[in-house]
Amino acid sequence: MTRFAPPFHRKFNTVKRALACGLAGLVFVCPVTAESPAANQSLVVDLGQAPGVAQAALQAGNPGLALRLSEGMLKADPDNGQAHYLKALAQAALNDGRGATRSAVRAFRFAQTGEQRHQAAHLAARLSFSQERMTAAQFWLRRAVHNAPDAATRKATIRDFKAVRHTNPVKLNLRFSITPSDNVNNGANSPYNLIDGSPLVGVLSPSAQAIAGVVATMDLRGAYRLSRDETAETSLTGQIYTRQVKFNDPVAGLSGDDISAVSLRFGVNRRVLGLMEGSLWRFDLTGGRTWYGGDPLYDSAKLVVSRKQSFVEALSLSSGISIEEQFDQTTPTSDSTIWQAFAGLGYDLPNGGRIGGALRYREVKTDGLNKASTQWTGTVSYTLGRQIGPAEIGLSLGYSMLDYDSYTVLIPVPGGREDKSTFGGITATFNDWSYLGFVPRVSLRAEKSRSNISRFDLDETSLSLGFASEF
Repeated sequence: MTRFAPPFHRKFNTVKRALACGLAGLVFVCPVTAESPAANQSLVVDLGQAPGVAQAALQAGNPGLALRLSEGMLKADPDNGQAHYLKALAQAALNDGRGATRSAVRAFRFAQTGEQRHQAAHLAARLSFSQERMTAAQFWLRRAVHNAPDAATRKATIRDFKAVRHTNPVKLNLRFSITPSDNVNNGANSPYNLIDGSPLVGVLSPSAQAIAGVVATMDLRGAYRLSRDETAETSLTGQIYTRQVKFNDPVAGLSGDDISAVSLRFGVNRRVLGLMEGSLWRFDLTGGRTWYGGDPLYDSAKLVVSRKQSFVEALSLSSGISIEEQFDQTTPTSDSTIWQAFAGLGYDLPNGGRIGGALRYREVKTDGLNKASTQWTGTVSYTLGRQIGPAEIGLSLGYSMLDYDSYTVLIPVPGGREDKSTFGGITATFNDWSYLGFVPRVSLRAEKSRSNISRFDLDETSLSLGFASEF
């Protein structure tokens, strides 16, 4: 697999040694004002001298004295962030990892400046890592990144985060968005249902026409690594996806809950380095269930085989194929087999931008009514190499052709159904507005679809607000 920066444990392999040495530059630590006392000496220390003496004790290898001094400081002021920090250092040196973590958390809580919060969060991350609590270490490193005092420190802390993520067998990825739209139900743009221009069917109900509302989506994906060596990695995977709909105004015969969906999937993932330099193969086998309107819609089993090939540093090609079996839970005779193939090319521009293109083919084979179809979709994308104001801008444009050889609307439609869609969007990512390494992302999308059956003449404009991890 691709290697990240030197693993976190190489930098902090012996946490006790790392915490007890090199403390002079830490914000919480005052200059040494007294010589380090020996472990067996009694010492009366003025409260103002206590931080310096505690530091000297840590440097001299006497964490017990440093612990007693920090506890004395906390008796005088329980909200003393510096004392909590020194106590965490002493407890770590005494191999009390959990106690040290609690003290580091309190140091973060009572910190007075962003730099102090950075140091406390980084310490909590190192302590969590030493206890093999990798996810907690990632959480605290995100806080350390957020409070980094300068760009160089922030960059170094992000490298630490990536190193811990590489070590952590648990992977979590959460995406969510809120999308106001003028067509949340894929409804028609006209009340009339025409077939090739002829009004043979009649007028559409309000629920079949475009309905304005808001769509909220959440996509939570997780993985647990079972094994990894120099050339391959195997993980268990899971996904929970939900799409909830709310109408702006009541619609007769239909509610947002009726067109909301939930999907639950589990599977196994295998990634293998290819024989060609820069090649990575991925194999995904998943199964799960999808609910629609609160009721089971279908169960599924899916296999995806994909490959990513980097030809040079800036150019990459992705391709793959998948097969999915869907077992309809509403009409047993509507079980489907879905084949897909895709290819995409991406190129990083010298100015920091990126251009890309993708082509996808999808075929549904089934005996179900009005379900067998083929579809071609092409997209192009461009990301600017510079920010416009606070935003990094991405543009996309696409075209799709959907064909049903056989389609029935009360009577068979001569020649079946043919839809042609054009869509595009602009996405603004606000990297300067980061919180814990997450940045807001706003997308404006428009789609226009035309069909020989006017029920599927669709127009939609939507504005989506979500968040993405910047590293």
